[in-house]
Amino acid sequence: MSEARQKLKTFRGATLDDAYRAMRAEMGEDAVVLRTAEVKQAGLRGWIGAKEIELTAAAPNRSSGPRHPSSAEKKYLSNTKSGANETPPETVAYFQQLVSDAQKRMNRYTSETAGSEAPYQPNGRGSEQAAPVIPFRKPESQPRDFEDVQGELKEMREMLQVIMAESTSGGLPPELAAAYRFLLERNVDRKVAASLVGGLTKDLDPEAMRDERILMERLRVELRKRVRVTGGLDVSAGKRRIVSFVGATGVGKTTNLAKLAALFAVRERVRVALITTDTYRFAAPEQLRAYANIIGVPMEVVNSPKELTIALKKLKENDLILIDTAGGSQFNQEQIREQRQFLAAAQADDVYLLASANTHVNELRSVVKNLRCINPTALFFTKIDETRHFGGMFSLAVEAGLPLSYLSIGQNVPDDIVLAQPGAVTNLVMEGKDSNRDKTGRAST
Repeated sequence: MSEARQKLKTFRGATLDDAYRAMRAEMGEDAVVLRTAEVKQAGLRGWIGAKEIELTAAAPNRSSGPRHPSSAEKKYLSNTKSGANETPPETVAYFQQLVSDAQKRMNRYTSETAGSEAPYQPNGRGSEQAAPVIPFRKPESQPRDFEDVQGELKEMREMLQVIMAESTSGGLPPELAAAYRFLLERNVDRKVAASLVGGLTKDLDPEAMRDERILMERLRVELRKRVRVTGGLDVSAGKRRIVSFVGATGVGKTTNLAKLAALFAVRERVRVALITTDTYRFAAPEQLRAYANIIGVPMEVVNSPKELTIALKKLKENDLILIDTAGGSQFNQEQIREQRQFLAAAQADDVYLLASANTHVNELRSVVKNLRCINPTALFFTKIDETRHFGGMFSLAVEAGLPLSYLSIGQNVPDDIVLAQPGAVTNLVMEGKDSNRDKTGRAST
């Protein structure tokens, strides 16, 4: 076990003050609080006992001398305001100090809001009953800056996990280090991979950890736990549902909208109607109209939010209305504002954000970041058949906190569309394919 991991210790007490005093008694005044949580004791014969407060802390690092920063530290430092001539401190200690500083700022904001607790004094001049670094109870309302600090603290903790996972001085047991590299090879983001490997350590004894088959099965379970899905569209007669398709240029919105329309109109016998707001792309309305004619459903072309409102009233008898929108650059703010106006008029029940599975995760992040303002409700990944590395797709879904709706596995209408399922997504990440399906994407017999 690495020196950095040895410094992390857990303390419990009936109250947060009890746990905090125990930490100070063993680790000293300069210990860094990383986490507090409410846990339950294991009672007699397995019954749940009383509640306790658990505190995780790190000892201060007193090592001296310069060192070369890790790749993760370089990446983080490149986004800070540090001067070019500054020497980065020891990596783990540096991030622990960042976490500590953010916790102190959170405590200050909490004290200002609550008006009843004095901030904790790290130099020991405060009383024994001074408020700890992380308040256990969060006030009802917090300033916007407090939320920013919470996000900053979360990001630093994630980077600390990455540094521990990538440490060359034994930060992880060899078996877990191999699992971490396995995920990176499948394009899983470093932060997500480090979090997954961290989840493997829970309730996994060293003997089981050395069994590669057991370890990979546990990794599969961890992946599956992180996959959220919508379970498909809940469409019923007499209750209209409106779904908008949004996304960057070329992700296949029109084709996949037609697949979904055919799936419900032909197979489910649902009354489906189509609307397109895409009057920018050459022959875009004609393409969707051709699909509408083949499927046998009505279609409307609208040029403004007002026309969209009129079209929705005209199609009020339909059970499912699918709206195709214009694709564009995720950096085109004017076009995004226009899309927001259309979506406000649509008042859609679902907004599917379409993205290509073969796109680099950094580009996928920029799409989600810039289109967050249109409030997508789920992700819809296309071009599953055009890649064998699905870690970026999985990482984006985890980071964005959005469920997966459908997956497009080819160009054929209406066959090449499947409902996203946790097991299938896990297979894609682990094996580069869904082993339960043949090369056409249909379930194997």
